[in-house]
Amino acid sequence: MYNSTVAGQTDFLYGFGTLWIQSSLLSLRSCGGGITAWKGTNTTFVNHYGVYIHDSFVRAANSSLNIVSKCALGRPWNALHRSIFANTYLDDSIEPSGYIKWSATDPRVNGNTTMAEYKDYGPGWNATGRVAGNVTIVMTDAEYAPYSTLEKVFQEPFTGKFGNTKWIDRKPVVHGN
Repeated sequence: MYNSTVAGQTDFLYGFGTLWIQSSLLSLRSCGGGITAWKGTNTTFVNHYGVYIHDSFVRAANSSLNIVSKCALGRPWNALHRSIFANTYLDDSIEPSGYIKWSATDPRVNGNTTMAEYKDYGPGWNATGRVAGNVTIVMTDAEYAPYSTLEKVFQEPFTGKFGNTKWIDRKPVVHGN
């Protein structure tokens, strides 16, 4: 998805496979669960399936919403959840911990769970809150590198070979501007 607006309130980016969102607006209509709730998939190959939000904006849909510090970036649909917000502006709607567990009795978080951020900014970015929440991974350059381009995350479905990007329009036309 490129130069798009995606609006929702509870786990509105969810599913399987790989989704790349670039230069877009995630518009929060309210908060419940998280923005992302990805379900990772076991495969016979190491995969980078997940949802990746790059160079985008996360904002409350309007100023009448009372959601300051109440919206989570995501929560794991299963322990193979992978989502990364990278170089993204976060307004004050984002809760200090960033990501959250599924629930207190069913956290769905283990060593295979990747709920991460890389160089996010804005009033919703809270380094102290991320550490205290003990769920969000704040990636270094080296940790982020394997997920930094389309070629590194889109894979052939049966072989797992990276670089499955021939189908992507590299010169999208934006209409109405």
